[in-house]
Amino acid sequence: MLHPRNLAVLALTCAFQAQAQVLESRPRLLRDQWVWSVGAFAGLPLGDFAKNENGGGGFEFMLGFQPFRRQPLTIRTQIAALIYGNVQATGYQDVCDFFGCRTETVEYTARSHTMTSWHIGPEFFATDGFLRPFVYAMPGYTWFHSWANLPPTSPGGASPGSAGLYSSGNFSTVYGAGVRFIKTKYGREYGMEFASRVTRNTKANYLTDRGVKFNLDGSMTVIPVQGAANTLSIQVGFWMGPYINWNERRLR
Repeated sequence: MLHPRNLAVLALTCAFQAQAQVLESRPRLLRDQWVWSVGAFAGLPLGDFAKNENGGGGFEFMLGFQPFRRQPLTIRTQIAALIYGNVQATGYQDVCDFFGCRTETVEYTARSHTMTSWHIGPEFFATDGFLRPFVYAMPGYTWFHSWANLPPTSPGGASPGSAGLYSSGNFSTVYGAGVRFIKTKYGREYGMEFASRVTRNTKANYLTDRGVKFNLDGSMTVIPVQGAANTLSIQVGFWMGPYINWNERRLR
């Protein structure tokens, strides 16, 4: 059993050692405030757009910057690409080999219609907890592009080229909301996100396959549609959030 005098000396020694130990946090870096996400979505046409198209799918990439650490604001910019029309066709190619020549069927994508958009604006989101909702509203621009592919020169081969049918662009806005399921590893927040958004193209010019007419000489005439081309997107993706120092975290 320790003598009381030895206990006092031990207690004083531990106290001085505790005072000498200072926990230093990692320095704050500007790169800590960058966030990004990538996801896939299903695009559903709304209003007049639904009368001409059935919808499709696409991908989205988002890059954001949190101007104030630990605050619920991000300046968000995103690029999304939606394929709203793909037309499959059958071609026939003459193939010759050691056994002779024959005609084989070739399946290929004859025409494609896409909508690509870029937007930038504010996003507001919850900064704590496992379940974190977020919302955003952003202006931007949308491009519509349609093209025709040439039949492959060999069965199962790639198309030897394509020709543009129609392109246009217009001002657009996007409004979205969703929820993220957040974890933290080595100070960096990350998790899955589920969201929906509405992209409004109130004055658009776009081409659908109904507007592609074939002429007797083999050429094509295109008749674009004028009007609104609004879409509703349902998305699932992965989000990488900001880096948070241990001394910046709030007690939960």
